[in-house]
Amino acid sequence: MGQFDWTQVSDDPNNSEAKAQVRRLLPVLRQVQTHTDLTGFAQECVQGKRVLDVGVVSHSAHYFDDAGWRHGKIVASASYCVGLDILEPLVQQLNQQGYNVRCMDATSEEDMGERFDVVFIGDVIEHVENPTNLLRFAKRHLLPNGRILVATPNPFSRKFFRRFFKQGVVVVNLDHLAWFTPTMALELARRTGLDFCAYHLVKPMSGLKLALHQLAWKWNPPDYSFHDYLFEFRLPSEA
Repeated sequence: MGQFDWTQVSDDPNNSEAKAQVRRLLPVLRQVQTHTDLTGFAQECVQGKRVLDVGVVSHSAHYFDDAGWRHGKIVASASYCVGLDILEPLVQQLNQQGYNVRCMDATSEEDMGERFDVVFIGDVIEHVENPTNLLRFAKRHLLPNGRILVATPNPFSRKFFRRFFKQGVVVVNLDHLAWFTPTMALELARRTGLDFCAYHLVKPMSGLKLALHQLAWKWNPPDYSFHDYLFEFRLPSEA
């Protein structure tokens, strides 16, 4: 898809033509995946690949024995996988259990000395103080033709709207610092020199449920039906 740079249109980030171009671009970037859940889709993306999985601990050790623990499933699908986290005691515990995990800040300027086909960043970007440094770290460790996948909650989903109407305020994970939307992903790509090539909406649906959702999407954006975004970035194309 290539990079989108609104500054080539105007020096005003509220310029109407720049915004119009973004409104035309985002539906092209949107890819709806209804055959699996987010973890299953991540497994498909990393199948047989060299993978760097950022933020593997998932806050607590009690997740390690959960059958749905995402890092365990990614390790099972990848040909080679290195996990990354900043919680040293839990990193040590995972290594004792046979995983290949390193204690490192993924917003730092460090270089692991390895390159990967896929850098998966699952539910991390909304926690960090510097999201551009997080993407630069991922970019630094990417092989040519590789991709960065960033999963983050979708603030436009009906889950949060329902919570807002029910509770009068939305209280989410208390460690979150920010929301990220497709327009913000475009800006992150511009600032880090990456291509924002797709954003995936992933949730298993089939039969009548899928048909009803597809009908609803003629009036409501598909984003409303999905709890998470999965942003896909790549190195700039040579063309």
